[in-house]
Amino acid sequence: PIIILAGLGIIFGALIAVLSKVLYVQEDKRVEEVEKMLPGYNCGGCGKSGCHGLAIAIVEEGASPDYCKPIKKEQIEVIKEYLKKALEENK
Repeated sequence: PIIILAGLGIIFGALIAVLSKVLYVQEDKRVEEVEKMLPGYNCGGCGKSGCHGLAIAIVEEGASPDYCKPIKKEQIEVIKEYLKKALEENK
């Protein structure tokens, strides 16, 4: 039984390693950068699941950063400028 379980562990381990490479989904780097610029309270005041959800909405759906309730006005402009520069770099 121990040999069988060890063999299954090796097989499933190799399968997981291969599938993690095949099914890898690359996330937009802008989402991570915008999330870092948000306050990080994860309060859900914006209607999203937290700062990561709002960052996805800002980058992918074009939502406004001022949906975030505790964000400072200056930081909204920083996020908008970052997105504008990132858009210009991708052209």
